[in-house]
Amino acid sequence: MASPMRSPAAVAFISLVGLSGAAEAEDGIPVRSPLVEAACGSCHATDDAGRMSRISWQRKSAEGWQITVIRMIRTGNISLGAEEARDVVRYLTDNHGLAPEEERPYFYLAEQRPHQETFGEDEALLKETCSRCHLTARFRTQRRAAEEWDLLKGMHVGYFPTIEGQTFRGETPEEGWAVDRVLDQLKEKYPFETTAWRSYRAKGPGPGIAGRWFFRGSQPGSGPIGGIVEFRPDDGSDGNYGYEANLVHADGTAERRLGAGVLYGGFSFRGRARGDRLEQRRAALMLSDDGQTLTGRLFSGRFGEDGLDVTLTRAAGGVQVAAAWPPAGRTGSTAAGVRILGAGFGEDAAASLDFGAGVTVENARRVSEMELLVDLRIDDAAPLGYRDVSAGGIRLVDGFAVHDGVDYIRVSPEMALSRVGGAVAPKQFVQFEASGWHRGPDGEPLTGDDLALGPVEVTWTTEEYYIRDEDADTRFVGNIDERGLFTPGLDGPNPERELMADNMGDVWVVAEHQDPVSGETLRDRARLVVSPPVFLFWDLFPQRAAQ
Repeated sequence: MASPMRSPAAVAFISLVGLSGAAEAEDGIPVRSPLVEAACGSCHATDDAGRMSRISWQRKSAEGWQITVIRMIRTGNISLGAEEARDVVRYLTDNHGLAPEEERPYFYLAEQRPHQETFGEDEALLKETCSRCHLTARFRTQRRAAEEWDLLKGMHVGYFPTIEGQTFRGETPEEGWAVDRVLDQLKEKYPFETTAWRSYRAKGPGPGIAGRWFFRGSQPGSGPIGGIVEFRPDDGSDGNYGYEANLVHADGTAERRLGAGVLYGGFSFRGRARGDRLEQRRAALMLSDDGQTLTGRLFSGRFGEDGLDVTLTRAAGGVQVAAAWPPAGRTGSTAAGVRILGAGFGEDAAASLDFGAGVTVENARRVSEMELLVDLRIDDAAPLGYRDVSAGGIRLVDGFAVHDGVDYIRVSPEMALSRVGGAVAPKQFVQFEASGWHRGPDGEPLTGDDLALGPVEVTWTTEEYYIRDEDADTRFVGNIDERGLFTPGLDGPNPERELMADNMGDVWVVAEHQDPVSGETLRDRARLVVSPPVFLFWDLFPQRAAQ
């Protein structure tokens, strides 16, 4: 239920609580959107300054406002179509959002990137109270007036009454409510008014992202991708963009992708695009402070588990080099069909290719503006180490490694989570990748000067991670294919398993690589936990409002 309108005395009191101590610190942000007023005004009253109760004293990321809008639709009897809901989220994020400095440390939430969260020494109680249910990024991407933080307590107890005895109260009556001490921390660390917010609002939204951008990324299990993305602003709607991506994959496959998205607050992009190779992907990208770089992640899957990191830089013309594939070569060998991915390759770009001392370019040709194909000969005595790849006068720093053998391999991720599904809940997949490494100049493996040689061919298997005797997890938890993609088993009881147990369990994911010269077998493994499904989702709106 909406809170009563603040009286002037209440506003004055609240302004003393914030960190800044400025008189205007928590005066609230007026709402100037007729759509927001119409959608929210039946519960949230508007004062003479245009401030709406609750709404005007909160700031959140796009995902935060999306969750709020969905909750209001589900519980507040608000009738909004998908397009209207997106417009509400868009307005609130643009005008009641975060500064780049506030959002950037927690952007992994928007990217749906696996991330191990950490806590400060003074945050043990916060961890115990809030992180049982939430990623910390959920509340760290919100800024609220002191009273608004206090009202979260009542909202949680109202929606989830059992939480009072689970985490909100202290262990003894004398301790009072543990959540009150947590709220004091949140008020101090995440106040409504901040220096970063004032600076961001003073600077304005920035130049936008219209124009051509050079794209580079790497798809786990498949290799690098390079190309050009062009963003075009939609007529009559600031911040809405259509975009076209023309990409080349590591195997030479070309892909054209078409998409659309929104640039929130002038710096935080969410979009969707579809193509034949990467199929449909959502995008979460953050614009750098100088407006020249977009970094983030493209992802798909119910849990965002199928994803790749990408970097886009404004195309200023000329040659751009994204990657060499394969990214390494062995001394005393020939490397045929090495692809150079990038953009702006002219007719003479292949003739200018250079890989440094001891590496001879024997044949090179231009396939397209975005791809060169080259055959290399690497001398027996070629110096070991990284090389810059030069094309058209532009260097890809440390873009190719010269080595005399793979000394060890490493599987990533080192520890992973999968979820059974397929019957009543979606499956959560895991993509593993094995990379080769050279011991480096110091001759010692697993030290800071080791050379990364890129993905290597391996055989994938699973082995038992022993927790109890004869649990036979490798038979039931799922399967891993030749590309390292793990597919979990079906959710629900399995009649083939003892006591009709489910298909959950713990296994080792094992990669084995056979050296083509020495015949030596190199091995590494990662731990995989196959867990229960997620049965409760808060974003069941037919189309996500933020993306």
